[in-house]
Amino acid sequence: MKSISTIFLYLACAAFLQGATPTPDSAMGFHLEKDPRKWKSQSQNGSKTGFLAEFVPEGDSIKNWKELAAQQIVFTKDSLRKYVDTWKGMLRKADPNVDFKEETMPDGSLFVTYTSTLADETSMRRFFKGKDGVYMVAYHVRPRLKNDETFKIWDDIIRNAKLIPNPEKRKR
Repeated sequence: MKSISTIFLYLACAAFLQGATPTPDSAMGFHLEKDPRKWKSQSQNGSKTGFLAEFVPEGDSIKNWKELAAQQIVFTKDSLRKYVDTWKGMLRKADPNVDFKEETMPDGSLFVTYTSTLADETSMRRFFKGKDGVYMVAYHVRPRLKNDETFKIWDDIIRNAKLIPNPEKRKR
């Protein structure tokens, strides 16, 4: 049942943000329950340009995160390639030594992993192009706290994430 609530996470957040954020065409489906720990929403915000929800393991705080999962939507007409290249350019500005690896997934989405010493994070992020923007799901961890088993679980969660039609759009 957790996966269903995760799949429709955005819908709960949209209700929270009533009117502040346009209703997106899609939602992210990912299986947070594959990580045996309980994750708690710590931050949700939206605007006319996008939406961001961040989660940390129960007992942790977003202010001092050790691990962080995020779901993000950016409303843009940019192509996926242009958006990801711009995003990578901003990371390189912040940390010229950031180490990127990128993979194109069978559905055309992009899977990016990176380590930034200046940001003190290792991350994986999957980018999807929807009709109304770029949708992302990500996992971040402090490099010194990276656990190979947990990283492998999150690699599976992110690689198997899906962009799904937003059921709220069909109701209207």
